[in-house]
Amino acid sequence: MRKYYVDGPMGQVHIREQGEGPALVLLHQTAWSSLQFKNAMPHLAARGIRCIAVDTPGFGMSDGPDTPPTVTDYADSLAAVIEALDLDRPMVLGHHTGASIATSFAAAYPGMVDKLFLHGVPIYTEEERAQRLSKPHYDQTPREDGSHMTDRWGVANTVSGNKAAPEAIHWSLVHFFWAGPNEWFGHHAAFKYDIEVDFKALVTPTVVISNSGDVLHRKMPYLQELRPDFTYASIEGGTFHIVFEDAERWAALVADHILGESG
Repeated sequence: MRKYYVDGPMGQVHIREQGEGPALVLLHQTAWSSLQFKNAMPHLAARGIRCIAVDTPGFGMSDGPDTPPTVTDYADSLAAVIEALDLDRPMVLGHHTGASIATSFAAAYPGMVDKLFLHGVPIYTEEERAQRLSKPHYDQTPREDGSHMTDRWGVANTVSGNKAAPEAIHWSLVHFFWAGPNEWFGHHAAFKYDIEVDFKALVTPTVVISNSGDVLHRKMPYLQELRPDFTYASIEGGTFHIVFEDAERWAALVADHILGESG
């Protein structure tokens, strides 16, 4: 696995790459980084897929903006990365916030993407988005007893339904605090973004993926209603950390759809 940087509109963008073959750009959920795909990339590479996992600006080892960006800003950054890498119409896969960025990118730059994969599409009503945006940001101020971290561990465990593996919670917290006081930028952009408009307008062939243990799985029927022409695939179980926790099974589903072996 190779790591390197390219220049983007918000600064340097960090990338992990592995494999040879058709290019698949991977976009992580907030507040992770490309490390979310570390366990899956070897399996995809073994199937003959070139994996290019990108740290969203402000997360992982990518530079970030000082003011809250929009999903469109993140999509423009992705376009700059793809141009810098001289990729000719790669496939793009996004998970959760990454799915929002991928949708915005494909809507704005349809000529730059060959196929789209969206796992856990964060499609919300206007009321749901307003409720999410009204929540206060988590206070990351260090406490002498370290409870700012242990409290956050409890939050992360609860939102996963107490089903996520400790390693996944650990790395999600590492990324949360690594992103610093601006960690809320990613979710803020996602909840400000009305993904439904771009989702309905997509002209790119799209595979929508979900897993039954993900809170966004309940949105699948509505997505199918909006775009019955898309391909839909589900995995039983898992949490919203499935890409990291159950990497081999997840990678097999993605690779099958890329290589035309999904049946």
